[in-house]
Amino acid sequence: MFIAHRGKTTKKIKENSLPAFKAAFIDSKYIGIECDIRVTKDGIIVINHDPIYEGKLIKLSNYTDLKLLRLKELLRIKTEKIILIEIKDFKMNLDKLVKMLNKSKRNIYVMSFSKTVIKKLSKYERKFKVGVLNYVLNSEEDYGGYDFICLLNDVVTDKLLEWFNKRGIEVIIYGIYKRDGFDDKLTYIVDDKFS
Repeated sequence: MFIAHRGKTTKKIKENSLPAFKAAFIDSKYIGIECDIRVTKDGIIVINHDPIYEGKLIKLSNYTDLKLLRLKELLRIKTEKIILIEIKDFKMNLDKLVKMLNKSKRNIYVMSFSKTVIKKLSKYERKFKVGVLNYVLNSEEDYGGYDFICLLNDVVTDKLLEWFNKRGIEVIIYGIYKRDGFDDKLTYIVDDKFS
């Protein structure tokens, strides 16, 4: 159960590209893909991990000045596999994002380091799952409103997994993690060196 981090890459297929995502969707090794989203100056939601692309700050650049994949292009791909989206831009227009995601009718999970963003998203009428990224930075007593939590491999313990599973919160892990008895409750995310 692997999710291809930024798609399935090769020497010829770069990360966060349409070919990388399509390759992961047709590869039976993967149950989905992960990508990061940001917003351009003119309000286009694009896929890129870093805030800077080819020397240009994405939030200060118009879409036509960048050669980045738009989220709506990714959502046009017909797939039943998971599309795990990390919100990097905390000031993103959530109304626009929710409308786009609900319209796509895909198996979408949305996460962020920002609990504030995810709490806002959880209040929308939505057809996708929401969760917070990184238990250590986002620890709290009440995880109500979250469909899943994304944990870094280094902080995962059996007791932590058990705690979330008892509360019906799906656990997604960055890195490789394997424990007997939890296989049906985990999604694994691998980084580039594993894809």
